[in-house]
Amino acid sequence: MDIKNTIYRFNTRNGVKPKLSDWFENQLDLLIEKKYFHDNTELLRKGIVAQLKNYSETHNINNIVLGMSGGIDSALTASLFKKAGWTVTGCTLPINQEPEETLRGREACRALEIEHMEIDLSEAFYSYLNLACRDADPKLHAQNFLEKAEKIRAGNIRARLRMITLYNLANRLGGIVGSTDNFSELSAGFWTLHGDVGDVAPIQSLSKSWEVPLLAEDMDVPESIIKATPTDGLGVDSGDEAQFGFSYLQFDIVLYSLIFNLDLGKPTKTDKKIIDSVKSRIKSTAYKRINPVNLDHPIRGRAFYDALQNLDDKLL
Repeated sequence: MDIKNTIYRFNTRNGVKPKLSDWFENQLDLLIEKKYFHDNTELLRKGIVAQLKNYSETHNINNIVLGMSGGIDSALTASLFKKAGWTVTGCTLPINQEPEETLRGREACRALEIEHMEIDLSEAFYSYLNLACRDADPKLHAQNFLEKAEKIRAGNIRARLRMITLYNLANRLGGIVGSTDNFSELSAGFWTLHGDVGDVAPIQSLSKSWEVPLLAEDMDVPESIIKATPTDGLGVDSGDEAQFGFSYLQFDIVLYSLIFNLDLGKPTKTDKKIIDSVKSRIKSTAYKRINPVNLDHPIRGRAFYDALQNLDDKLL
């Protein structure tokens, strides 16, 4: 496999291939050379499926409920759970949604041959704004989503309403809720606390620009979904990359260069601006990745937490 050209293919948007500066090109070549960007789909697939099977056997549970956004992450997550023998229920949960996103969510359920439920939450969303936000958040009550801050708050409400719905359904079915976020989103804090986080996250270690589409293609996720422009479906912007101001590929190149402590060489001012933006996103969203912060007992310190962890290990 020509990894570099395949990376470009996966990151083509609306027929336009990614254009990388010399610095980004050199860093990508270095990441490929050191096999941090690899093409071992078999190891990825078998490793994740084995862990999902083990989780099912350990906890005696095999029903999973997923929100199917119409994007590649949810489709890949569903396919991995199914491959591991879980009973998968995919839910499309539109809230005044772009119709093509909901259609792709349905398409993914059909293509993967999993159970599908559609629950339109638009009325619930606007009822919440009309009632709960009347005094607490007048701009949302007035449905004034012109400013980015209001769009973000409204988007978080959408995500949390969806998660309420998924957890209720999972409880009824005697199952759990799957997380569909990837490693790039985790690192960027590009997700809503208590809105995107479920119980098991099969692809949270996979890069958005490379490993996710690579494995999705291997798992026969429909091409239309693999090629779709990434979006959170929360109405904050025209797409994930529009919110970044640069591509997922650029984000991942910087992220991996930092994680694996690669020599950054001499980036231009434009490159440095992106590098600093990636660092800032990671730093400013660290609180999400350690949520909740469990404070030490004033007398016993971490002893109770350690004892509870040991008890968990024994019982499992």
